[in-house]
Amino acid sequence: MLRIAIQRLIMAIPILFGVTVIVFLLVNVLPGDPAAAILGDNATPAARVQIAHQLGLDQPLPMRYLHWLGQILSGNLGYSPYRQRPVADLLTQAVGNTLALATASALVGLLGGVVLGFIAGRRRGTLADRVISILGLSGLSVPSFFLAVVLLMIFSANLRWFPAAGTGLDVSFVAFFPHVVLPLIAGSLTTLAITTRVTRASIVETEGSDFVLTLQAKGLARRQISRHVLKNAISPVLTTSGLQVGYLLGGSILIETIFSWPGVGMLVYNAITTRDLIVVQGATLVVALTFVVVNLIVDLLQATIDPRLRRAVQ
Repeated sequence: MLRIAIQRLIMAIPILFGVTVIVFLLVNVLPGDPAAAILGDNATPAARVQIAHQLGLDQPLPMRYLHWLGQILSGNLGYSPYRQRPVADLLTQAVGNTLALATASALVGLLGGVVLGFIAGRRRGTLADRVISILGLSGLSVPSFFLAVVLLMIFSANLRWFPAAGTGLDVSFVAFFPHVVLPLIAGSLTTLAITTRVTRASIVETEGSDFVLTLQAKGLARRQISRHVLKNAISPVLTTSGLQVGYLLGGSILIETIFSWPGVGMLVYNAITTRDLIVVQGATLVVALTFVVVNLIVDLLQATIDPRLRRAVQ
């Protein structure tokens, strides 16, 4: 297990380095003048030159990247001149709110998908299998942002069952729960659909294995066989779960913007509109790091469940 963890960490280093290069280049080629966005349209040319010098925008692009990379390696994500606060302070609360929404969405999507996929796979060809398969295909066909708008129109604007805007973690659970219901449904739909389809396919494939026929020949109860089937079929589900959690963390900008959820996605959206490049770079890097950590945890879980993976690195 330790060897697997070390290998994955070593592999993550060039990935994170590549992320820093891509993020820096993409952010700095965006149209617009960050100095003008900070000072406003009525700023004088002298003031723009001064703020550009303070931000280091008058330096060559490679020098700006090396300066930013040096700050990151020293644990400093930079300072936002637009918000007059360190980027780390801005991300602290935003990351907590995004993790709360992403964790809830992941639990609903992954656990619900495993249950539905297991039922469909074990009852292949039945009415339950057809209904679950149709629901899974529908979940993949409906974009999450479109579902978010529909949920807002029906349950917030018309029925007024749930509030339209999100809230942070600095409230009680009773006050927090109504705000998270609609973003949770919109955010977990794609994960639920993908996990359902992957689980069903894995269950069907595993049930055709020789060891299942052997267990049936020995007269084991259906419940006992189901436990063995699920244990052997869960590895592909874990692989996709890491990708889905990463999607929930990094792809939450639309959901958070639609529901005004004060998370990383909303922070990045506001930073892009104001050309706050330091915030965009820091937030994207944090999301990428979280994605790598999540996939590392998934790899370790897979190695724990499947001994073949442990033998492959020995």
